[in-house]
Amino acid sequence: MILETEQDYPKVTATGPVELVTALAERYGISALSGLLATTRAAIERREIPVAVLGRFKAGKSSFLNVLIARDILPAGVIPVTSVVTEIGYGARESATVHFLDAPPREAPLDQIGAFISEKENPENVKRVDRITIELPAMRRFRGLKFVDTPGLESAHSHNSRTSLAWLPNVGLALVAVSVDPPLSQRDIELLQSLYQHTPRVAVLLTKADLVSEGDLAEVLEFVRSQLARNFAEAPPVFPFSARPGFERFRETLEAVLFDGTIAHFAEERRSIVDRKIDTLLRECGDYLALSLKSAEMQEAERQALGRQVMGEREAIDDAKSQIRLAVREAAAGARWLISARLEAHQCEIERRLLRKFEGEFPAWKGSLAKMLSWFEEWLAAGLRGELMEASSRERHQFFAPLEKAQRQAFRALQQFRDRLSERTLKVFGVPLRTTETEIRVVEPRTPNIRVGKVFDRNWELLSPVLPVWLIKPMVHRHFARTIPYRVFQNLSRAGAQWEESLQAALASVEEESHRRLDELIATVERLLEGGATERVPELREDLAGIQAARRAAYDIQMAQREGAED
Repeated sequence: MILETEQDYPKVTATGPVELVTALAERYGISALSGLLATTRAAIERREIPVAVLGRFKAGKSSFLNVLIARDILPAGVIPVTSVVTEIGYGARESATVHFLDAPPREAPLDQIGAFISEKENPENVKRVDRITIELPAMRRFRGLKFVDTPGLESAHSHNSRTSLAWLPNVGLALVAVSVDPPLSQRDIELLQSLYQHTPRVAVLLTKADLVSEGDLAEVLEFVRSQLARNFAEAPPVFPFSARPGFERFRETLEAVLFDGTIAHFAEERRSIVDRKIDTLLRECGDYLALSLKSAEMQEAERQALGRQVMGEREAIDDAKSQIRLAVREAAAGARWLISARLEAHQCEIERRLLRKFEGEFPAWKGSLAKMLSWFEEWLAAGLRGELMEASSRERHQFFAPLEKAQRQAFRALQQFRDRLSERTLKVFGVPLRTTETEIRVVEPRTPNIRVGKVFDRNWELLSPVLPVWLIKPMVHRHFARTIPYRVFQNLSRAGAQWEESLQAALASVEEESHRRLDELIATVERLLEGGATERVPELREDLAGIQAARRAAYDIQMAQREGAED
């Protein structure tokens, strides 16, 4: 089966539970559900099924996708390679689009996308790439599926793990790549458990099957399946795979069982994926309401005493804020030095290029002194502006390094605070707050509008009527030539100041957004605890019953659909 038209992509209508959670989140001030609400809404609107390939670095994810599409498009290697998420799907024409975090998307030749994907050419994603989308006519047989290559987990590059884990809520069908050596780790089990919160369609891709004999492969498969059966009520299927010639049967089995089967039952598969995301959303909303109800059912004195234990974390807020503030200040100081150093490195080359161009154009400047002064000023202003814009464009990704570092440190501080607060609510009330921090995204600085100062501070053109040009032209030439290096230095300094001002504003927004999240999180818990007054017990119980009823209704619908499909 190949999906051909928009009618083949039936829209999932499941907004009832989402509207319920939206209303409850607004009524009780549960802002921590905003991220999960957004991904659930996106899943309902999405017409394709994202097939995410996840796993540890060097597990063979990119090699697997290259084999699947029968082209070596994605970079692969023995060291951590992939640094950004790459989406591959069907398109009427071959194309690759690079989507940036802070700039408009642009198309790139397929043979050049490694410059944006590769960790070597785009270390720590300094080029600020959000994702890359590739469309290929050859993917027509997989139409309806969008394959997603993710950065490897547990590599030395922590940003790779953050990028992949942040993408988990979007998953439709998940393939966890696990190498035959070592075959399965506790981290792999934990990743699979996390994935099941967002989709019921999870499978294990046992890569590099060519490294072991047939007998050893059978032993590895039995080991992996037994470990999965021990940890999951319904263990995910395991598919051996090798990118080497001679093992095509593995790929054929995987495609026939997993991908062709998914496309053949496309509507049911999409429905079950959305249902799982909705159930996770309902369950997490129920956890917050359960915390408030637990508080409300206690005696006032007991509730206040336990509430003080939880809200003792308020003392940790100052520590977290200080940690973030220090990171931002350190980044601001580093930005000032970095910008100056990077721009000054261009000074000599800019001077040489401008002087070379000047020597080529000056002989053609004729007329009065006033005209030559005007031509030189306009020429130098335009030349400087172009050179400085070019230097800024080439260095802008390096300029973002302090901002990136501040964002990473703020993210860690926020997540650590969330984890501590969750541990405290579990200890005191028996209810964890299963929330995950999202990436801090700010309106990032663009290349500033380079301003070039006036070339001459005096009105030398007033002497033009009394000075013969042929007499003074050699002197004018020397004066213009001496002026160029000074104006290059002056305007490089001015451009550096503009960049610093722009980056300082972005760093300030990181601190402001981090502090806002800390205050909002603690205020949410306070509202839940204080709002859990005795008189609200009936309301909370009713809302929790509504959550449970919604989950049961969704389950009953799933069972009915499954029975109908079997009939």
